Amino acid sequence: MSAKLRLILWFTLMILLLSAMVLVFLLVINAHTLPDNPADRLVDVVLDNADDVEFDNGRFDWEDLDPYSHGVYCFFYDSAGQLRLSAAPEGLERMDPFKPNIVRTVEIDGSEYYMYDTYVDMSVTGIWIRGLIDSTDRSGLMHTILVLTATLLPAILILTVGGGWLIAWDTFRPMEKILSAADSISDGSDLSARVNLRRGPREMRRLSQAFDRMFSRLERSFLAERQFTSDASHELRTPITVILAQCDRSRRKDRTPEDFLASIDVIEHQARRMSDLVQQLLGLTRMQHGTDRYPLKEADLSAFTQAAAEDFVPAADRGIRLETDIEPGVEARFNPTLLSRVIQNLLENAYKYGRENGHIRLSLRREGERAALRVEDDGVGIAPEDLDKVWQRFWQADPSRGDEGSSGLGLAMVKEIAEFHGGEALVESEPGKGSVFTVRI
Repeated sequence: MSAKLRLILWFTLMILLLSAMVLVFLLVINAHTLPDNPADRLVDVVLDNADDVEFDNGRFDWEDLDPYSHGVYCFFYDSAGQLRLSAAPEGLERMDPFKPNIVRTVEIDGSEYYMYDTYVDMSVTGIWIRGLIDSTDRSGLMHTILVLTATLLPAILILTVGGGWLIAWDTFRPMEKILSAADSISDGSDLSARVNLRRGPREMRRLSQAFDRMFSRLERSFLAERQFTSDASHELRTPITVILAQCDRSRRKDRTPEDFLASIDVIEHQARRMSDLVQQLLGLTRMQHGTDRYPLKEADLSAFTQAAAEDFVPAADRGIRLETDIEPGVEARFNPTLLSRVIQNLLENAYKYGRENGHIRLSLRREGERAALRVEDDGVGIAPEDLDKVWQRFWQADPSRGDEGSSGLGLAMVKEIAEFHGGEALVESEPGKGSVFTVRI
């Protein structure tokens, strides 16, 4: 049974139960207040009027008397038998002798009526009150309650069921959108599908937002997996080809132990290159997804940067001199492992593309609430149309994009690490004059 149907049935059951309780309550109250039997009602109304009779300053106060009530017609006569007040239709008045406090049956125009007389003695004068009611009268409170119940209860049930269905339909309608988006994601046909619920119950809007966030993470996961697979297959193809070619050459041409050792050196070099490439790809992908935890802590960034610069050892000695200009006492929240990788990658990139016997300058400065780390070189620079490409995976300024020992992932990782720290990575460059890479955290 669906949730909508259960909700509607619950509403209906509660309305029926509430109506039954109210009906029972009214029946009990009615049984203790006003009788539903016509003869009993007759006596009750006549006696109520008798209690309300007032005689003051030689006249009766007719305003408090009720000539018609609950199907009972009352006739008020003075002591001489003259009719003084009545609300009965023409033809109902009877001049039968008064018989006090006796319910009797009379016939009027072929219909049977109950009649009841009572006399109210006011010492100076008196008043006769005669009551008349149709013996088949069903205008009592109980009859009215039953009629109203029979007419209103079906209408209430229809309103309850209809309103409950509309509310349930409007409430659960967003679920259809969520399920549709989930189905699109699950079968892989549309990884960009989102619920984007803008209207509806607040709970459903919050649920849709949670699903959208989950769908976004799933899409990023799928895209990262696809990116990783594409990057790995593309970049590993070259070292694998070299390894296989070297194995084939060794099998055909190597004759001495020295030849075999040389072949093994080539294979080992390519295998290490593959291992480094895979590790960098995995690190980059995990950082994008947050699968690896890198806690941030408050520390002295100035001292950390100075230590990282002192520990840096370039891959090849090209006569380039490293200078530092670090503002002391710069505090920041950062992850030492990640930030050391930023400094290492930026310095390696500067040494690789710097001018022979040139200069590299590593600086650190406060900029408002951020810290700015800069690496400047006086090397070949980057063409204006390539400035946005430097952050792409595997892109290299060298057109061959195949420099030995370089994966082309260093700057892509710098950008990811900067954004992980809530900052940004920027580059300024001019061909032939060098480049300036800035990381703000």
